[in-house]
Amino acid sequence: MEFDGSQILIGKGAQADVCKYQGYAYKIYKPTYPEEWIRFEMQQQETVVGLGLSDIRYFETSDPHIIRMDLIEGIELEKKVLDGYLEGFNILSDAFCKVHQAPVSPDIKMPRLIDTAYMGLDPEQWDQIRPVIERLSEKYESCICHLDMHFLNIMLPNDGSDYKIIDWMNARIAPAVFDYARTYVIFNEFSQEGLALYKEAVAKDIARLGISNDDFKDAVMVSTVIRNREKTEL
Repeated sequence: MEFDGSQILIGKGAQADVCKYQGYAYKIYKPTYPEEWIRFEMQQQETVVGLGLSDIRYFETSDPHIIRMDLIEGIELEKKVLDGYLEGFNILSDAFCKVHQAPVSPDIKMPRLIDTAYMGLDPEQWDQIRPVIERLSEKYESCICHLDMHFLNIMLPNDGSDYKIIDWMNARIAPAVFDYARTYVIFNEFSQEGLALYKEAVAKDIARLGISNDDFKDAVMVSTVIRNREKTEL
């Protein structure tokens, strides 16, 4: 597809830019980005829309590297938190609970963490994390995990309606401990102050699920290995 020049850049990532154009948002991937990954992202979004976790629809365009999306007029939660909006940590905690409480049917079109975590890892790394994923998956009930839950992936609409969770590419079926651990790793990477506030915000939810400190540490190890692999791909 072609734009007429009136598009406005509203987001920029490692693999794609997002533009506002004629009432929609368009995600424009680099030409080298695999088309099958784009199709997978569209499938993920269709799944979470069907579950009521998102109302942002994705549409194909004539260009396989461009997705048309429903437009959110708003700001990323990160912008408010950086201005001192500490309520953002409670919103983050609430977002986790909302996702984890969604129903998971046997035929859900979303992969399990154990089935995809090996991708991009060398055999030694996979041998390191696989037993942990298997053990924790047997010990704790599985649910939908966003696996990239942070302030940049939560939008606050300008109209004052409820927050919206975006970017479901990483979502998997797994115990919630991996979702909390993934966000722990992200905060640990960028902000120790934010990490302390995050730990305080989700402590009750982690305790309610019966997640032990040792199991959480193991999940953090798994998330760190996967996160380090992702950073080599950027």
